[in-house]
Amino acid sequence: MIDCAGKFLIAPPRMQDWRFQKTVLYMWKHDVTGTNGVIINKPVRHPTFQDICRQGNLERSKGHNPQIYYGGPVMDNLVGVLHTLDVRMATTHIPTPGRGLGYTLDKLMIEHIAQGKVRPKKFRLCLGISSWEVGQLEAELESAPPRDPNSSWLVLNFDQSLCFTDLKEDDMWEKCLNLAISQKTKSFIKNYFD
Repeated sequence: MIDCAGKFLIAPPRMQDWRFQKTVLYMWKHDVTGTNGVIINKPVRHPTFQDICRQGNLERSKGHNPQIYYGGPVMDNLVGVLHTLDVRMATTHIPTPGRGLGYTLDKLMIEHIAQGKVRPKKFRLCLGISSWEVGQLEAELESAPPRDPNSSWLVLNFDQSLCFTDLKEDDMWEKCLNLAISQKTKSFIKNYFD
């Protein structure tokens, strides 16, 4: 089994599912109960952070309106925060210690960000999550039949600079795709020739 917790999942060029085409996901959970992650390269126009604060009755610092990203098709009415661990809560999920990154699905974190109180140095606000049942992602990674072998996800080791990059969505996907292919090729060569 490929452990994806704390890594990136990169959509292949021939991704069949339109919701995941050209996506880069950060995987914040991968264990015996299933897998969860958030898409980090698909900004949305609506709702805005202002809309979210208004709907949640949260005070917001004037002019503070960070970008919201489409995190995935599950629980798409909730906003979670992928963030550095300079701020964390009891509800923060930390997939891999030492990476300095967590995922928090808690209104209090949104409130901290909105009011400019103690907030993480780097964060992404994600509307919804991406979720797989037990064994589902493994089957997709291995291209188990009836899946097309050319539509298998690629796994990329974590790099915080990629997570919070200012690259446009397609540029980020292309950069991560090339890095994942290079990483997989080096791993294959090492395993084959060592």
